[in-house]
Formats: sequence, C-alpha cells, structure tokens
Amino acid sequence: MYNMLEIRFVDIHGTLKAMNIPIDVDKISNATTDPVFSEGINIDGSSVAGFTALENSDLHLLPVSDSLFELPYTDEPKLAVMCEIHQDSTIFAGDTRSQLRKVIEKHLTNKGLSLKVGPEPEFYLFKDNAPVDQGQYADIFPNAVVEGMVKRFSQYLTKALIEPKVHHHEVGPGQYEIEIGYEDALRIADIIVTYKATIRALAAKSGHTATFMPKPYAQLAGNGMHCHLSLWEGSKNLFSDSTKNTISATAEHFMAGILEHALAMTVLVAPTVNSYKRLVPGYEAPVYVAWGPLNRSTLIRVPMINNPKLARFEYRCPDPSCNPYLALISIVTAGMDGIKRELELPPPVKRNIYKLSEKERKELNIKTLPGNLFEALSYLEKDKLICDALGEHICEKFFQLKKEEWLQYSTQVTDWDWKNYLQI
Repeated sequence: MYNMLEIRFVDIHGTLKAMNIPIDVDKISNATTDPVFSEGINIDGSSVAGFTALENSDLHLLPVSDSLFELPYTDEPKLAVMCEIHQDSTIFAGDTRSQLRKVIEKHLTNKGLSLKVGPEPEFYLFKDNAPVDQGQYADIFPNAVVEGMVKRFSQYLTKALIEPKVHHHEVGPGQYEIEIGYEDALRIADIIVTYKATIRALAAKSGHTATFMPKPYAQLAGNGMHCHLSLWEGSKNLFSDSTKNTISATAEHFMAGILEHALAMTVLVAPTVNSYKRLVPGYEAPVYVAWGPLNRSTLIRVPMINNPKLARFEYRCPDPSCNPYLALISIVTAGMDGIKRELELPPPVKRNIYKLSEKERKELNIKTLPGNLFEALSYLEKDKLICDALGEHICEKFFQLKKEEWLQYSTQVTDWDWKNYLQI
C-alpha cells in the first residue's frame, strides 16, 4: 500500500526538489489512476533558483507517468515521479528537463536516433567529517563496514530501477564509484538526480555523509562523472565500425563536435567554483582539449573495444555537481553539430599531455579548458549554438546566478589571505 507520492523536479542548478502528495493505491501499476496525475499541483516558482519572479510566480507540476518508481530508502512505502513544469498551460521555459526532451526530439528522436549514456558518478564517504577509510583504487575491503554499505547502495539503486554495473573503491581515501548501465539521455538524467539523492539518504541513515563535491580536498582526487556515449539507430550502434573493430566516422564527427564546443560546454558540465579545483593537472581530470585512444590525460578517451557493439567514447569533463539536463543538452547539441557539419577530428594524442611542455602543446594545437568559473562563462556566452539550445530563459538565469556565485566567491577574505598578506 502506498499513501504518499513525491512529485520531483530540479532547479536550474540541478538540485532535486519535490512536493509530497497523499495518495491511496495498493500497487505501483494503479498509481497513475490517482487524480494528481491528470490534475497536477501548483508551486511557487519565485522560491526556486532560476524560475520565476515574485509578481508572476505560479507554476504547475504535472507528473510524467513513465518516470514513476518506488523510493528505496524511506521507512514507509513511498512513490516518486518526475514532472513537467507548466506556466500558463504551456511548458515553462525554465524547465531544464523539458528543454532536454525538446533538444532530444529535434536532434535525435525525429531522426530515429537515440543517445545512450553511461555515467560514472564518484563520491566521498565521510564519518565525522573525515574519510571513512584510507583505501586506494580497487582496494578490497579497506573498511569492511563501509564495503557492506556500498554494496547495499547498489542493491537499493536496483530497487529504484537504476542498473548498477560495477562498484569499487576509487583513488581517494573514502572515495567510491558505482557505474550506471547505459540508458537513453533523458532517462539517464533522471537517474543521475535519483542516484545522488539515494546515495545521500542511505549514507545519512547510517550516520555517514556522502558528498559529490567535485574537489573536497586540494591534494586528493576529485569527484568526476565521466560519461560514456554512443549513438544508436534502433539496435545498431552508429559509433561502431565492425570492419576495423574501432569507432566509426560518425563517432569521430560527434567527438569533433564536442571538441569544437568544449570550451563553452565546460561551465554546463562543471558548473561550480569548486569544479575548477578538480580540473587541474595530476589527478586524471581533463585540462586540455584533445582526444586519444586509451589516454586518460585527454578530454575525450576512446576505451578499448572488445565488442564492436559496445563501441563508444568517454567524455571526461563532467562532474556530479552539474545539472544533468543542461549537461546533456550541450552534449547532444555539440555532438550532432559535429555530425551535421562532418567536422574532422584532429590527430589523436597518445602521450601524457600533463608531461608535455607548453611549447609541445602549442605545436599540437591543444587548447586548455577554462581555469575558473568566470572564464568558463565567457566562453559559453560566445557560443550561440549552445545558448540557443538552452533557450533564452535558462541562459539568462544561468548567467545571472553563476556570475553572482563567482562574485560571492571572489570577494571572500579567507584564511589564505590572512596567512599570506597579514604582514604586508
């Protein structure tokens, strides 16, 4: 028996929000008969980041039936569902989920295509504000209690209709990764926000803290969310070239589109001040706009292909602080622009770019990703294609809020200032 429904949406930052509505159904399959699925519910848009002004604040949430699932971490049985956000009987221009759906329909669905995405969100587990263990990459049982907890995370994700592929200890102490199986782009964006909420809730129930902060510690590995991408037409993987057991020309064009728009995309896939403390040399986070087979020092990596049907590439810039709907809008738009224009890939880079000199990088025409949030915003402002894909409302609000975030950060006086400048 279910007596509560959580109607979910995200603000412009990708922060999960919800309204809780009483229902009375005996099983999930009957939940969509509840009147709330046809009637929806109103919210105050002026209280949500990036939504509406106070004088025109009413918005309407309408549940999307095919996103319904049971929450795995609540004490009482409870259902959750994503929604469309409406304003004056039309889709609200600030609804980032609906904007991604619109972009997918334009570039993919209407052409019989789908983009499969396999994300790898990383997180740190803390107990009393300290990492729970001193484990390293792929260590076995660095902390038996935590290992059991992470195993339960995977089991609970399965209950939320999320397919975990593999979980393992990551490079940092107390850092873990649970890879997610491939799904269509819109579904994977829903999964990412559910994944983060589930991990946080389950950690909190056991007295721990899970953080997806991109760079919790300056001298330790950051939390990335590498995305494996492949383009499909029905059951055919268009990124596969089975004759050569490598990626296809279509994949190369898609990759070239991402490289073409990489500087502008950065602020959408790595959107916080803290994100740029992850994007530094030495921690396997991308810094340079390049691609290469098997090369983890590049922005785009083509993994080993053992099965042509699994041909894909890995875009390594995203981190889990992003709004996944905005991140995927930029990925779809840039990649399909590369296919449309038949953009050519530059030569692959097979050397460790971190070890190249500035002169060597210049000779290879390797650009550097933006070094901070403000610089990243300036690149997005110059990219009309990506801005148009986001839509006027989202663009305006995103720039406004992110410039305010940068101003708040850059005008702080910290312990570092006192340490270095007190005696001037």
